[in-house]
Parts: sequence; C-alpha cells; structure tokens
Amino acid sequence: MEYDVLSRIKMIKKHYQKNKLILDLQLYYYDGYNIYIRIDYIKKLKIYRLSWFDLDDLSYYSIEQIESYTYLTKDMIDSIIDFLKNKEGDNDDIKLEEDQVILKVYPNNLTYTFNKYIPKNWAFLARIFIMIFNNMPRNYQELLFKLHAELMNDVTRYEYKKEFNFDLFNDDINKIFALQIIERGKNYYEENKVKFLEKIDEERFFAVVEGTDNYLVVIKYNDENKKMQVYCSCPCEFYCKHIYAVILAIRNSNFKRFYKIYYKNPNVSLMQRVANYDYQLCMGIIEKNFLIVNNDGEIELIPIFDSKGKCNWQVLEDDEDMSLTRLLQDIIRN
Repeated sequence: MEYDVLSRIKMIKKHYQKNKLILDLQLYYYDGYNIYIRIDYIKKLKIYRLSWFDLDDLSYYSIEQIESYTYLTKDMIDSIIDFLKNKEGDNDDIKLEEDQVILKVYPNNLTYTFNKYIPKNWAFLARIFIMIFNNMPRNYQELLFKLHAELMNDVTRYEYKKEFNFDLFNDDINKIFALQIIERGKNYYEENKVKFLEKIDEERFFAVVEGTDNYLVVIKYNDENKKMQVYCSCPCEFYCKHIYAVILAIRNSNFKRFYKIYYKNPNVSLMQRVANYDYQLCMGIIEKNFLIVNNDGEIELIPIFDSKGKCNWQVLEDDEDMSLTRLLQDIIRN
C-alpha cells in the first residue's frame, strides 16, 4: 500500500515536471487521508500555485480531475524561504508508516519528517502549515488543528477517539486516565451512576451514565486483537470519568440491559428485527415520550403517539417486572 501511494505521487511529479517545485507536503494515511500538497512556480505564467490532491481518488480520475488549487503571492513564498534560513531539517531515512508527515522545501534543501503532530523542537513549522492550510478549503482545517495538537497541549482531544492496543479486562486502566479522572470515575461507579450497560453485538458495549445529564458511552473492543476504541457524548474530549466508570462496570459484570422498542411493521418478524438490530435502545418513558439512544449515538425523546394520537410502538424487550410494558399500557389507556 505504501508503494501505491508513492507511485501516485511520482505520477503527479512527473506530470508537473516542467514547473519549478518550491515545496511539497505528503500526508500518509493521516486521519484517514492520503494527501499530496505542493507549491509550484509556473514559469510560463510567472505565478505561484498551491495545489492539493486526494491520492485515493487517483484510481478513478485523471490527475487534472483530482487537482484543486489556488494562487499565492511572491511575497508569501519569499517569506517562507527567508524564514527557513539557518533552520535545520531532518537527515534521517524516511520510514513510511501511518500518520506520517513529510515536508520538503526545495530552495532550502530541507526535509522535515514526523508522525502525527509537529514536534515541539520544530514549533517554527507551525507558520508554514498555517499558511498552507489557510489557503485550502475549510474542511481541511481539522487537519491543521491536529498537526498543531502537541504545540497546543491538546493531544488527548485526538488520541482518545482512536483505536488503541488495550486488554479491556486485564490491563491497568489507570495508565490511560488522569489522576483526578480516576477518582471521579471510581465515585461514579460506586454511586451507581452507570444506569444502563449492555453488550449490543460482538464488539460493542453501550452504556448510559448519569451526570450533569445522561451521557452515552460506547466501548468498541476486539477481544481477539485486544484493541479498543471509546466514545462518550459528554463535552469532554479526553478519557473522561464516564468512560472510567463504565470500564469498571464491565470488569465487575454490573450489566443492566436496555429496554428495547420497535416501530410496528406487520411485514417484519421479530426474529428479523433482532437479527438486523431493527429496534431502539430505550431507557424508559418521560411523560408521553420514550427516552432512547438514536442511530446517531445521541440520547433523545421521541413521542409515543403519532399526530393522530395512535401508538405505533411495541416493547420488544422488558425487565422482569414488565415495567415498561405496564407503564406504556397505562399511558395508552389514559
């Protein structure tokens, strides 16, 4: 796969070989992207052009079709070249791997290679990346923020969302969480804040944790490969106390199954619904609404009755006391 990416970059370089290459930037498998960015001086037109290519599209389209570009002023280019005078680069051999970033500045004969985040000893590169990405569409801005994460002490915002090696049942979870989060997470677990917890399919645990609001926690875990990925709907963008409490609950087998409801459809059997996960995870009823986990991973209220006052919902799975069914029947009768 690395060879494939390199060959595509080589194709682009050959296609534009008549231009004078000033700078190029290569992002290998970076946050799901394979992007090649370059700044050229087009001699015939006497202009500087910033171009970017989504390499994944090169299998389906020609180079001209996938190229996007804008023009830069000579002052911008001169300021970059002048700024990098007397700056040191990276002379190490380049080893391609996931999240690899390679920046080359040809007039200065400098190469900078790093993984994922701009290292603090190369903080001066931030100026170069800001100039490049500020001249690209807004949908690439998140890549700029991610590249700068280490400089802004914001690495955890991106790290916690990514799959990582971890044995959910045996590894030390205190190595993942900050000290203050550990204490709060333990308190949440001991105070029974984990209101629902269920393994929904082969790899995913869904949980709802009570805090300032009800928060959905999803833990995806592959037991064979010992790889885990976590998500929490709370505003925090790091390994939070809600996730910690859920991991403790999983390890102690403190499961509480969700209620499950489905929208009535006479053409679909219950077996088909279960097989296709054609139902909603439900936490109960608030006034005349079901409190559910929707398909977007959000907790929301949905009305029990339609605009004509008819209930088209049915309980698929209840607790031992049939609490949800009895409450629903009372609401319908009244």
